[in-house]
Amino acid sequence: MKIFRDIENISFKEPVIASIGGFDGIHLGHQKIIHNIAKKAKQKGVKSAIITFNPLPKIYFSNKNFEVISIYEKINFLKKFNIDYLVILRFNKNLISMSAHDFIEEILIKKLNIKSLTVGDDFKFGKNQSGNIEDLENYASKGFFNLNIENKQCIENTRISSTLIRDAIASNDFALASKMLGRSYSISGKIIHGEKRGSKIGFPTANIKLKANILLSGVYAVSTYFDNKEYYGVANIGYKPTFDGNTYLFEAHIFDLSKNLYGRRLEFHIISKIRETKKFKGIEELKDSIDNDINSAKKIFKIK
Repeated sequence: MKIFRDIENISFKEPVIASIGGFDGIHLGHQKIIHNIAKKAKQKGVKSAIITFNPLPKIYFSNKNFEVISIYEKINFLKKFNIDYLVILRFNKNLISMSAHDFIEEILIKKLNIKSLTVGDDFKFGKNQSGNIEDLENYASKGFFNLNIENKQCIENTRISSTLIRDAIASNDFALASKMLGRSYSISGKIIHGEKRGSKIGFPTANIKLKANILLSGVYAVSTYFDNKEYYGVANIGYKPTFDGNTYLFEAHIFDLSKNLYGRRLEFHIISKIRETKKFKGIEELKDSIDNDINSAKKIFKIK
């Protein structure tokens, strides 16, 4: 999969079959679209492409929103599909100010040479999000490209959408979020050096610096894989009120894993929320609480 981050440097000569959208989370509905794009392109002997945005429009317009997965995680996950191109459009003032007409003609037709386009039934684009399905249908009717409209997918009578996944995460229903994603909801990143407070009190942690996520705050039961073996643990996600911390962190205490993890990129599956963040009176109270958190996580994972 070849990745393009600058639309100015793109001028595809071969015809392209593509889908465009936020693809936030790449849930089961997205996966179906992506599989269909790859399959159709292979059958016709043309190139396939996924077109997305960074940042996502909802993130750009409101810092109260958050991505289900980061752009790095999105790229990494898309590599599992047989897609030729990933086009990441910079969602900035230039793109926002582009009219719907120019977006279709200058980007979709001239730059990307799209001959078949798949979009969701609620896709909007262009200045003030004035562009919609009707505009795309108008160009399709004139023979510029074929247009496929995808309705929302359902699983067990539950509509799949990124919004509902975020709602499930916010309400700590990780089972539902995972069902819609088709995999466990997870957080990944490079393990960094922390302040070593965990090690000093007997609970060393693997730390990942994250963008603040307003829906994840507290202590969670997590699992991860290292050298093809699954490990369990507890993770504190958010700020550290006991130490007046002002950095949003992911800190995981992994059971039975003492290897050097610094610089390694790990993926942690979020299984269940154990408790809310709490400010403790002192180190001993904190240690007792961590012991309780570990016991709670072990009950969740049914381990001793």
